[in-house]
Amino acid sequence: MPGPDPERIPWRPIEPLGAEAKLANGMLAALDALRDEWARRLGSLSEKERARVRQRSLRRLSVETGILERLYDLEWGLTLTLVAEGFTRDVVERAGGRVDDRTLATLRAQMDSLELVLDFVRQQRSLSASFIKELHQAITRTQDTYVVTDSLGRVVEAVLPRGQWKSQPNHVLRQDNTLLEYAPPEQVASEIDRLVALWSDLEAGEGHPIVKAAWLHHRFVQIHPFADGNGRVARALTLLVIEKYHYAPLVVDRWHRDAYLRCLKAANDGNLADLVRLFAKLEGGALTGELERPPEIDRGGVAVRVAHTLAAQLVEARRSSQIELQQRLVARALAVGGRLRAWFDGKREELSGVFAGQGLTDVAVFSDSEMPPTPLKTHWFRWQVTESAHAAGHYADFSVFTGWASLRIRLDSWLLRYVASLHGAGRDPGVMAVTTFAEIEPVVPTPEDEAAPRRQYVQTTADAFRFVHAESAEHIHDRAQELEDLLDEGLAVALLELRKRA
Repeated sequence: MPGPDPERIPWRPIEPLGAEAKLANGMLAALDALRDEWARRLGSLSEKERARVRQRSLRRLSVETGILERLYDLEWGLTLTLVAEGFTRDVVERAGGRVDDRTLATLRAQMDSLELVLDFVRQQRSLSASFIKELHQAITRTQDTYVVTDSLGRVVEAVLPRGQWKSQPNHVLRQDNTLLEYAPPEQVASEIDRLVALWSDLEAGEGHPIVKAAWLHHRFVQIHPFADGNGRVARALTLLVIEKYHYAPLVVDRWHRDAYLRCLKAANDGNLADLVRLFAKLEGGALTGELERPPEIDRGGVAVRVAHTLAAQLVEARRSSQIELQQRLVARALAVGGRLRAWFDGKREELSGVFAGQGLTDVAVFSDSEMPPTPLKTHWFRWQVTESAHAAGHYADFSVFTGWASLRIRLDSWLLRYVASLHGAGRDPGVMAVTTFAEIEPVVPTPEDEAAPRRQYVQTTADAFRFVHAESAEHIHDRAQELEDLLDEGLAVALLELRKRA
């Protein structure tokens, strides 16, 4: 039997930026501190080296924007190789991957469209309807058709009009059985003109670039002016804003797809702040990702004796500068570590009260922390921390400062350990991060369980709380809610995993 008719969410004309995007926890100020560290690091590289870093970031954006749209699916290891070396057949074959020619052509088209955006910014062009059409044509140049539901409810393929506004409605039926309506075809041209005019005002005014990027992204999606490819164009327009204000290319990746769709849904309901918050997190990961890659320096060309002389002159200055940087970073890490310890101790009391209130006095809840760990515990959780850092998009560095706080919940048959790790983020020593994970293990294994792994690793979030040595203590204090949100989200995931076994 057919289900109930979906609830219609009628289209509304786009509106200028209001107060719905305001963030009050210092996240954007902290992002700017990270951006300053990123700019300092890039400033030490040659123009050629900076171009290599940027190419890798653009290739990653090119891959992920198509994965979000289900155009193709690429295994993560192959993705890393393509990002590092380029979209060529020989790279795919050397990596032992399988990518058809059409997918490679699509990746190159998406890369070329991003280069088109960079040229647009370099030439200081003004956003226009014609450029948006030009961008759509570039992004979809390898796509001849798209899937559409016809008037009889049949799913068919139709010819994609590249670089042209849609001629048919393209509403979307969401999983909650609501029908989200976009701008009707006859309103597209006027809505795009309004988007361009509002963007011109927003661009000229004050406001954080991440907020501006989120606004432009959502308002474009709200119009949905093309028959297909709107998401890819929206993410390219986000790059336009990010590049204009000199940030690293922001990548909405496969791991954040669900969160991204939820944030767009919230924006449709008048709450842009969730999308701003997601963009700020992803931009933090993008900045850290570019920071962590070591410079690629061409070998040769400098006489050995000159190199030795130069090295001797630089060693002492760099050593002094490095010590100062590390001292500032450790001071901030200790402050964040203290906040972690307080949060975990508070959760121990809170959860103990919850279980006792239900008469479960035998459920034991413990908390402990090591900031930094004692010599005997230095290597605890190294593998788990590395995995959680990878999920959050950075390399875990243990050389400057490490620490962790944990919460243990013991039931009759299961033990849950929820951990927050504090460690270096990337290979540049100026950035640190907090990530979370959990472990679940049986208290007493049954005979059939003895051959199975005793502990199960649980990835609790794909995000991180990052801070830099140049960030003031006041900024870190103001970001307390951001850190607590990350910890709460991770603990909720861990407890859900425990509930499945209880």
